[in-house]
Amino acid sequence: MALFANTRPFLSFSAIRGRQLKSSSPPPVSRILYRDASASAASPADGLDPQSRSKPQPPGLFSRLYERYSVAGQQRRLALGQFFFHAALRRSQEAAWYAPGRIPPTFKNKHAMLTLHVWFLHRRLIRDEGTGIAGDKSGAAVVTDSGTGNTLTRESSLLVQEELFDLLWNDTRCRIRAEGVAELTVNKHLKDVQQLTFQQCTHLDQVFEEHFGDDVKRVEELAYAMWMHVLNKDEEVADDVIKRLAAYSEYEFQNILFLLPEQYFAEGRVGWGSMPDFSGMKDSAGKILPSVDTVKELPEGWIQALTDAGDVYYWDTATDKTQWDKPPL
Repeated sequence: MALFANTRPFLSFSAIRGRQLKSSSPPPVSRILYRDASASAASPADGLDPQSRSKPQPPGLFSRLYERYSVAGQQRRLALGQFFFHAALRRSQEAAWYAPGRIPPTFKNKHAMLTLHVWFLHRRLIRDEGTGIAGDKSGAAVVTDSGTGNTLTRESSLLVQEELFDLLWNDTRCRIRAEGVAELTVNKHLKDVQQLTFQQCTHLDQVFEEHFGDDVKRVEELAYAMWMHVLNKDEEVADDVIKRLAAYSEYEFQNILFLLPEQYFAEGRVGWGSMPDFSGMKDSAGKILPSVDTVKELPEGWIQALTDAGDVYYWDTATDKTQWDKPPL
């Protein structure tokens, strides 16, 4: 555990640790939970300079109380949390990670992939919290869209990221039940997974905060984080796999934090970058690895979901139709 001993504790994670887990069921899938951002996102120059972003005046006390306690504010935070979580979930479930990408499709590896994408969105939500990466504590708002009246203030952002992690824990509990463990041990397993999640997020925080200005060191440490968490310290994994996962994470960090337009983000739209190209990878001896084709398991638009009890069902995101039987290709 010495790896994390000198890591500065994060405001958001310390707050999340102390929160009681919600006992309510995950949101119903009948809601529209995922929307893609337009491909015509901002140019690479947009948002890269933290000083170039406008910083509105801090909201007043009444506005902050309204945002936290009003029914409208709570509904909006829940909807945004759903959009963000399911964007991360769907990206982490891409079959390419586990076939040509050669990530073992185990519970732990899949959870690490989900955690990685939740972390990207979490960092965007707390971007102006004095993290040493973008903005500072004087930044009053993370997102503002004056054209439509949509705003996501710093206060709102912190509340939304709490919803995001609540959804992650509820989903994790369902996946633990789906593994067939005894019901009396579910909460114990959940605490173990939470500990691994916090370690992974804290490690990623450390990589980007301590080495933000050192590209070489940052990529080196990021590759180690991918091997340690996503690949579960697999000694047999090819270096090429680790490097491509690190390159993807480096790009996605820039994409979500600085390139994703603020208006889209305030509406809950997430435009992930392209999936890594896993073709032509070499093993540690320099030999080309045999290609592995992605096997399509479900028709376009269908995803696998879990009930609160961990039972599998299938959901057509285009029509909101759900069914127990796996749909044919």
